[in-house]
Amino acid sequence: MVAETTIIENEEDEKRVLENHAFEKLRFGLANHIHYYKVKKTKNTVVEQRSGRKRLYDHNLILRSMFRNRILHHKYGSIGRLLDGASFIDFGSAILYEEGAVTVRDLYEDQFLARYIKKIVATDINDPEYDHTRYIEIHFTERDPFPFAFNEIPYRLDDPSYIRILTKLYTPNEFSPVIFRSTNSGPDLFYTVEEMKEHFRSVLDANPHRTILYFFNRYIFFRTPCESKFQLIGTIDEKVGVNHSFSAWRYVDWNKREFAEAIDPNFRYIRIADERNESKADRIDAMISGYSCQIQAKMKFYRHKFTKTMTK
Repeated sequence: MVAETTIIENEEDEKRVLENHAFEKLRFGLANHIHYYKVKKTKNTVVEQRSGRKRLYDHNLILRSMFRNRILHHKYGSIGRLLDGASFIDFGSAILYEEGAVTVRDLYEDQFLARYIKKIVATDINDPEYDHTRYIEIHFTERDPFPFAFNEIPYRLDDPSYIRILTKLYTPNEFSPVIFRSTNSGPDLFYTVEEMKEHFRSVLDANPHRTILYFFNRYIFFRTPCESKFQLIGTIDEKVGVNHSFSAWRYVDWNKREFAEAIDPNFRYIRIADERNESKADRIDAMISGYSCQIQAKMKFYRHKFTKTMTK
């Protein structure tokens, strides 16, 4: 008998993710760790805000390959096609470190990605425990404005209504794709396993009609409106972006690093190919599946809206 999964489609994948999350929480997210991050100084802020230019640049490499149609879903074909025009919302952006939200700046300044990602949003918490952890207040009073959108978020992102409003604020409509990221921030390090599962359920429940890509810690999750749970489509190189013991990203030659070094694909769901290697028939079949899924999502949305109107 196959056990019922809660947030990830495949049982084996979910078990691996939850076990890793529990381990990360134990190593980096206990109360004594969090207190240390808030009081230990680093450069112009505290350890809790530590980040670094290019730390998450593997995400840039992966997204570029997606939009170059190199990452192909077995059912839907090019994931990049489904994400074209997406909004990118980063949870916990270290807004006070160096020039502020440096990994978000890496995305914003990527001219290739700018063709496909239409809105980029940095976020952070406003922690009232200490004067120097009131990150939002400090940013507004002492820092220059960001060149991209910025929003305050609560510590616990487990309310579907809040996530729905946040997403709707930065997307053109109910069906626009969205890319989330929580890497070296709050949900992926500081939440308990149950809090993390509740966060995932809230993200899914808040966006039933959207295609979602979620960079969460080392993992890359994907879901179309035709699925109810995330599919784990790959992991990033854990020796670089999520390395907490050594600033490995500072020593990478990013001009030479290849996309294949950045990702470990989950071949259960995707394959890696050049656009020219995707046959025309496969491309048409995948596009039909993708469009069919989008049409189903719109029909479901408007049917629900009509039903609500009639019952008022």
